[in-house]
Amino acid sequence: MSSCLARRLVAFLVDVALAYVVYVAVGAPEPAGVDPAPALLAITWALRAVPELLWRRSPGKMLVRIDVTGPRWAPLIRHLWLLLPIPLGMLSPAVPWYSLFAVAVGVSALLATDNRSWADRAAGSTVIQRGTGCSLPL
Repeated sequence: MSSCLARRLVAFLVDVALAYVVYVAVGAPEPAGVDPAPALLAITWALRAVPELLWRRSPGKMLVRIDVTGPRWAPLIRHLWLLLPIPLGMLSPAVPWYSLFAVAVGVSALLATDNRSWADRAAGSTVIQRGTGCSLPL
């Protein structure tokens, strides 16, 4: 795993941990089906996308010193995979939609030579290490 992917994984885990703290603080409603509760996914999306809209980095990315380049609206698209399991889980609660999307995003970044996941490509963005590039914008 490259240094950039390791930093991205740590940033994601920090953001998810922060989302769990907020989730428990607001009362932690029960999960629906096999996926995490829709409220947890929505909180995770908000804690990742909103700071990236404002400051080009989420709290986890601030900690590990990586930034996002690309269109200003890109975080809304990049993190959409966090919201897609909510309606899909209501239609078919027996399928672990969140896990499937998380694996697809992770594997797509691992298999790409430039460390860009399919979510990065869909949004036209690149995650770069502050000061030097993890991968160069195309």
